[in-house]
Amino acid sequence: MATAVAPNLAMLAPELTIDELNQLAAGGPQALRVTITPSLAKALLKQNTKNRNLREATVGDYVRDIESGEWPLNGETIKTAINGDVLDGQHRLTAIEKAGVPVETFMVIGLPPETQATMDAGRRRTTADALTLNDESHATALASIIRRVWAWKRGDRKFNQRSSPTTAECRALLKQHPEIRRSAEIAARTRIAFPHIPASALGTAHWLFNAVDSGECAEFFARVGDGAELPVGHPILALRSRVTSERAKEGTIPWARHLAYLVHAWNAQREDRTLSRMVVKPGAPVPTPK
Repeated sequence: MATAVAPNLAMLAPELTIDELNQLAAGGPQALRVTITPSLAKALLKQNTKNRNLREATVGDYVRDIESGEWPLNGETIKTAINGDVLDGQHRLTAIEKAGVPVETFMVIGLPPETQATMDAGRRRTTADALTLNDESHATALASIIRRVWAWKRGDRKFNQRSSPTTAECRALLKQHPEIRRSAEIAARTRIAFPHIPASALGTAHWLFNAVDSGECAEFFARVGDGAELPVGHPILALRSRVTSERAKEGTIPWARHLAYLVHAWNAQREDRTLSRMVVKPGAPVPTPK
């Protein structure tokens, strides 16, 4: 049985039962460090009576992180009211139940029910924020490229699936493929020279093409940037003309189409084909670089 402590302190209270937790909550605000088992999560969710609609995608993200062991004790709390109702933490609790894995976390229990209205008012930290804190260069572009590489590796060639990687999954992918940093650097440099293609599309394309032929990839992106000495019919000239004219006419180009244009130009150059104009069928999957 755990002993209550002052609200600004915490103590280890492993594997409390729901009755023990509710008994402690009845004494008013207290902070605890607990191990929430799947069974305790299930019991707490039965007391989740006034909360937001459950976002299944968020639960799925949390489940993957829990199952992979990427769920550190980071100071975030699950909060319950003095009557035991869950005020904050339903997505984490649902993920613990679904993953079937105990999670150590902090809890603040015994809060007045009306405090729920003030919870989760801050902006959630993004992957780019996390990369910035790690002193990564080009953090915003790097985060976006990592997310697209993650989607590509999962077989999403239209980039229209609703799922996205968690920050922990992005860190793991960057550790597995540190060369993505170089792709982000080349993308930033190329976009300065030719600002009509997003850095995220340029970086994703660079990562894909570099795996095929690093030397030809370097030459390809140099010419995308400066357009120097490109003869009529050159694929990169067709690429540059297409995105420039389409942006002028439409204002924006769907992200996947940007990548498709890059891949079409790359494949044509690799096959020594001329391209007088660039055409991509709307909604078509991005082709595989050759």
